[in-house]
Amino acid sequence: MDALRVEDVSLSIRESGILDGVSFSLEKGSFSAMCGHNGAGKSQLLRIIKGLARPSSGRILLDGRECSAKERMRRVGLVFQDAQMQMVAQSVEKDIAFGPENLGLDRDEVSRRVGMALALMGLEAHAKRRPQTLSGGELRKTAIAGVLAMEPDVILMDEPFANLDYPSTLTVIRSLLELHEKGFTILVVSHEAEKFLSHTDRLIVMSHGRVVVDGRACDEYHRLVENDIYIPPAASFEDLTWLA
Repeated sequence: MDALRVEDVSLSIRESGILDGVSFSLEKGSFSAMCGHNGAGKSQLLRIIKGLARPSSGRILLDGRECSAKERMRRVGLVFQDAQMQMVAQSVEKDIAFGPENLGLDRDEVSRRVGMALALMGLEAHAKRRPQTLSGGELRKTAIAGVLAMEPDVILMDEPFANLDYPSTLTVIRSLLELHEKGFTILVVSHEAEKFLSHTDRLIVMSHGRVVVDGRACDEYHRLVENDIYIPPAASFEDLTWLA
């Protein structure tokens, strides 16, 4: 069954078309990549899937059922490009606890979820640290942990490698692979396909508000060049990763 299905989603703002009939689906437990230039509509689409914005038309289904924006806010996790923007508390563990606490969960359940998220992201040793003292990679992992503590059905990530140095990028890629191995459904939006694409199952390319490529990543990766998205010259699919 599909964990997520986007059906014919369009969005216009002040008579300007942002999204035009976008449709695709993500299988449960899949690791997918979405690429496209700035202005292709990717970030707006993520906000709609999450429930932060309303489309002009179309619908979003989770596990085969159309869901309200309120339900998607709970069941879809979104890690924004600016991880610092998601930090709301004075320690890593308190920041991760913020979402579950807002769900009205009891203290034991919040503690369980925080412990789970810290362990999944390898942040146990950083639980008491202030977010301002974290590296770029640690900040991104904390933002992901905050999403995991909400126990979402689908995890969306908007440019997770933006402004990260090489070691931090490797840290985030490894974290994504660990989550994928644990069965999470993940969609990574990035224009830096060469850093992680060989680990993904599916590739979606957007251009001018439309899906122009949608298929198995290993079959469709060469179409990135056709759409002016950089990959190293003559790279094979297996070469499209920063991991050794």
